[in-house]
Amino acid sequence: MRLSRTKEIILSPTDLMRFQGCEHASALDLAFLRGECISPAEESEDALLLQKKGHEHEAAYLATLTSAGRRVVVIESNGHDFDHAASATEAAMREGFDVVYQGALRTGRWQGYSDFLERVERPSALGDFGYEAVDTKLKRRADPKHALQLSIYSRAISGIQATLPGAAHVQLGSGERASFPVEDAIYYASRLAERLEQFIETPWQTVPEPVSACGLCRWREHCDASWIATDSLVKVAGMTRQQRRKLATAGITTMRAFSESEEPLARIQESVLWRLRTQARLQNTRRDGGPPSFVLRPLEAGRGLLRLPRPANGDLFFDMEGDPLVDGGREYLFGVYHETGGQPEFRTWWAHDEQQERQAADGVLSFFTAHLAAHPDAYIYHYNHYEVTALKRLATKYGVAEHHLDHLLRTLKFVDLYRVVQQGLVASEPGYSIKDLEAFYMEKREGEVATAGASIVAYEQWLETGDQKILDDICAYNEVDCRSTKGLRNWLVAKVRPSDMPWFVPVAAENSAPVEEPERIALRNRIDACRSDIGDRLADLVFELNGFHKRADKPAWWEYFDRQDRETAELIDDLESIGGLSAIDRASGTERRYSYPTQQTKMREGSGAAMRGLKGKATIVALDRERREITVKFPRVIDPPDSVDLVPEQPLDAKVLRAAVARATDSLIAAGFTGSAFADFLRREAPRISGLVAGDPVIPGRERVGETVAAIRNLDGGCLPIQGPPGTGKTYVSSKAIFDLVQNGCRVAVMSHSHKAINNLLVEVAKRAHEAGRPIRIAKKISKPEDVPDDPTIISTSKNEDTVLMTASVVGGTAWLFARPDFSGTFSHIFIDEAGQVSVANLMAASGCARNIVLVGDQMQLPQPIQGVHPGETASSTLEYLLEGQHAVAVDSGIFLPVSRRMHPNVCSLVSRLAYDGRLESDEDAARQAIRFSGGGLPSTGVAFIDIAHEGNSQESVEEADAVCVAFERLLDASFIDREGVERKMTIDDILVVSPYNAQVNLLTSKLPDGARVGTVDRFQGQEAPACLISFATSSGAEMPRSIDFLFSLNRLNVAISRAQALAMLFCSPRLLDVQCSTLEEMRLVNSLCMVRDRADRRAVG
Repeated sequence: MRLSRTKEIILSPTDLMRFQGCEHASALDLAFLRGECISPAEESEDALLLQKKGHEHEAAYLATLTSAGRRVVVIESNGHDFDHAASATEAAMREGFDVVYQGALRTGRWQGYSDFLERVERPSALGDFGYEAVDTKLKRRADPKHALQLSIYSRAISGIQATLPGAAHVQLGSGERASFPVEDAIYYASRLAERLEQFIETPWQTVPEPVSACGLCRWREHCDASWIATDSLVKVAGMTRQQRRKLATAGITTMRAFSESEEPLARIQESVLWRLRTQARLQNTRRDGGPPSFVLRPLEAGRGLLRLPRPANGDLFFDMEGDPLVDGGREYLFGVYHETGGQPEFRTWWAHDEQQERQAADGVLSFFTAHLAAHPDAYIYHYNHYEVTALKRLATKYGVAEHHLDHLLRTLKFVDLYRVVQQGLVASEPGYSIKDLEAFYMEKREGEVATAGASIVAYEQWLETGDQKILDDICAYNEVDCRSTKGLRNWLVAKVRPSDMPWFVPVAAENSAPVEEPERIALRNRIDACRSDIGDRLADLVFELNGFHKRADKPAWWEYFDRQDRETAELIDDLESIGGLSAIDRASGTERRYSYPTQQTKMREGSGAAMRGLKGKATIVALDRERREITVKFPRVIDPPDSVDLVPEQPLDAKVLRAAVARATDSLIAAGFTGSAFADFLRREAPRISGLVAGDPVIPGRERVGETVAAIRNLDGGCLPIQGPPGTGKTYVSSKAIFDLVQNGCRVAVMSHSHKAINNLLVEVAKRAHEAGRPIRIAKKISKPEDVPDDPTIISTSKNEDTVLMTASVVGGTAWLFARPDFSGTFSHIFIDEAGQVSVANLMAASGCARNIVLVGDQMQLPQPIQGVHPGETASSTLEYLLEGQHAVAVDSGIFLPVSRRMHPNVCSLVSRLAYDGRLESDEDAARQAIRFSGGGLPSTGVAFIDIAHEGNSQESVEEADAVCVAFERLLDASFIDREGVERKMTIDDILVVSPYNAQVNLLTSKLPDGARVGTVDRFQGQEAPACLISFATSSGAEMPRSIDFLFSLNRLNVAISRAQALAMLFCSPRLLDVQCSTLEEMRLVNSLCMVRDRADRRAVG
């Protein structure tokens, strides 16, 4: 940010990156530019070192280009003004140099020097070539800040060559190049640039708030001084932004005022309010000169101080160091300190690449197991969840030492001292990092590396310099952390824990040491024997697919045990649970009625549930969400308690699927990974169809239904993907094909991820048979009564052994049915419906039942529900795997159904651009569809984006709900013209209302007329209506309760908009679009919504 000669403020891409991270930082930049009496902190030595290394990296890349014979022009800026450099840059581009180095670019008030502009053979106003921006960065991976910078450069390039560059590039410190389509970032970057320009012209009020950018901000000392000077509530340890806002609403804005307050606050739970007030009071006393102090929290069985085991010879104290900036994150140091037999020892495992990281994870877990086998009374102490979370991720990512980790988790050998402290006491210190708590038991630290953030900076420096002293300093820091963990444990035992308190003893802890399964070792050896023939990719994929279901089960088990250790307040915030049940009457036999605090839950009547702290399974007999009352049936061995928390049940055992995957692996190895439909799938081979020449389109003509049916009939032991975007009739086409196969003497299996999807297709097959006057025998395997298809001609059975499943022409079931060995080879075709939601491992388990595989679905709609961290491509759904990130299947690899009968062209065109590379189009009759409003004011077709300003909302927005209600009333007063041109009055069934959160769904349901179709997007997949209203509810990125991947999911956005036959209306806080992105993928998702807003109708609702 600088002033031009005419006193106009000139902006640079760096200003945009700062504004994205914190608007208050930009406000301070502006104040400094205007001469106000504030100054930023000077650049640190660390930052200066990184700048120096960055210049060296840039120079090295320039030398590489020059030595390669590229025609390079250097734009000299020294001694010349920017205008001169910009003119020279444009002239060089028009002349067609291969590379323009230090090109001066401008667009409006934005100016900057790009590292490199590289010529590409892509037509533009310059000729048959154009330019793309390349920036050199020391990082090992590109991040959103780079994309913002390159987007501004790309906008400037388009001003010269009259077309937007197709891509932008980051030349990384590793020597690799990261590229991304400019279209994936330009809308987000342009919106942010526009907001910064508005801010420069008319600054709005900003206040300092803690954000992730604070750590590297040059104004951090200024803001910290401001918080101290104003006695800000920011300084109350553990207080959230939402809690500060609630206190401000009550007139409390300082820590001292809060500590001196006594009155209850209706919007903050009583136990939470006590903790926060106690925290403020202790901090005030400490700040006024008092010594470190603490207050014990109320005891709760199995939690807090009651989770401390008796100190033992051989206890281990564990700490890890990680760098999130390297290759998507790396755990580079594992440190363990112990004093077994009175002899202090500090052990380390270093990892500077993936192979070393794998070895380190295996090494430390193997050490834990061996050491604890020799010292069975010992435990592993750590501080906060980072270490255990990282070990879980690494064990599942690399498939190493999983048996060791499982054993340690089952026997409760990890002791999280952060949990002990958090649940056991309130401390007087300004935070709850282990460095804060050291005030109670050790002297202030000294050393070159003193914080976790400093260790990351230091490690980044080592990556650039290779200086061994840096690693030595990090190692010393890690050892101090491990010793500090021991000091904290000792302080808790000696000074905090009441002497009469019982020690923690695990219930029924296993003592036998874990052993890796011999069959997994044998499998690795058998697959390795094929590796030279099939290649590493297939060998690793098939090996890891054999562990998929076990890995998928583990998070459910880990989460089950973790929930047993959570506080009631945490379970209240957990959608999978119901926390804080309090009895409102006496028990009636094994049943009892309870009330519960305000919360959202996915549990429902009939759900089974586990109970925190109790054994056995409970059942929800009745659930009244409006009154917040629930009736629970307990096991006979339990007296219904006065209070209880309900959590999800223990997960089901997937041994049937695991056994089927093992058999499929045997078949693949025996056949040399060829000769079967599933082998073709794994190799991503084109469909084997009789008469199809390799490279030709699977269906060459426009008669999509007939040609698709014929292609499926002519499958010759192959795998055919059929991608059907919304409204393209994939279920109709599938039912026609299945009926055709049966008429040709085939038996067909129908499988999907849900009984609902299976039933939908089976019912359509029955309709085709009825229409043809040729009834066929259709059977369905059900698990519960609600799984029965809505067609009396379909035979339902709950028995796997029922002969009808072996004799019917069409059989529907989940992977659990078709994975059974008695179904091997019993069908000619298996149809996988909603294949974008079915995992590769489940397809592998079921594939042996049929000679041909037909994958029907759309990977651009709702993704597969999956748990666990899975290596490589094993986490993919079947269509994700085949298409490798492409939005639409290639014409020679499968069938893309290109015509939507549902959406008006004004809706379809945006959906097509959003999710299908422009290949989806609307049929002619859909163009008649429209909504005719009385009085006008709203679009009759297309997509409308309604900006609704609000603040402080996380999962529920009254402001958006009110706007939706206004639109709903306008729609009920309107008429709908259908695809036949017939006009009729709109009804309540003609409007879908969608929100990502159950809280907003419940709010909307309470405000809209009875019978309104309101739900999350999952509820409405496969459905349609003339109008769809979509409420995002969240005010900004600061209030997001879940990740960007969820709220901005391209799949969910696609499904929501594409429900609309005529009009989709999005209700959204504009500040939500300004959310800070941590990865390029997150930016791509947010950019998609920005693109929708940019291209949508933006008039008001009223």
